[in-house]
Amino acid sequence: MKYSEKKIKICGITRKEDVHALNWYKPDYAGFVFAPGRRQLTPSQAVLLRNELLPEIPAVGVFVNSPADEIISLVKNQIIQLIQLHGEEGEAEILELKNKLDRPVPIMKAIRVQSAAEILEAETLSADYLLLDSYVKGIQGGSGTSFDWTMIPSIKKPWFLAGGVGMANVESALKTEAFCLDVSSLVETDGRKDPEKIKEIIQTVRSVK
Repeated sequence: MKYSEKKIKICGITRKEDVHALNWYKPDYAGFVFAPGRRQLTPSQAVLLRNELLPEIPAVGVFVNSPADEIISLVKNQIIQLIQLHGEEGEAEILELKNKLDRPVPIMKAIRVQSAAEILEAETLSADYLLLDSYVKGIQGGSGTSFDWTMIPSIKKPWFLAGGVGMANVESALKTEAFCLDVSSLVETDGRKDPEKIKEIIQTVRSVK
């Protein structure tokens, strides 16, 4: 993959101000977190943000062990366009979603990486994408810490790189085979999305040829 083909996702959107920054700088994806944590959205909050977000920016719903019907409701109401499973979901849960959805919707399975073998095993899942995140005990995601990217094996399934991606290491991230860089805590200031940091990392990713 050429550097210029890298995509970028800004995850953990919680406010209209965040959406306005995304509408201006246009990342490839926006992340709505429905899992417990400080960035968690209710469905009604997500509706308001989706209505503000440009139609051409797909919203990724982030879930941790959520019931399939809750996820499907958000898809059917056009609040999210991709599904990210960030808990202990396995092949059974992925297939359940695929079978219950009335149209194809991309599903991403997050792996909290501890070994290359885990990644190779996850590649056999029927998810459309993998998301490779840092393993931090007791934290499902959004830790702001990175892992050893050199352990990532070459796989055919497209994958998102998450976990501590920010301006300090974006050049290294761009050299990986990731399909998309997933950024959250490192574009925040005092716990809130910072438009200038969003601008800087999106422009950096887009400027590399």
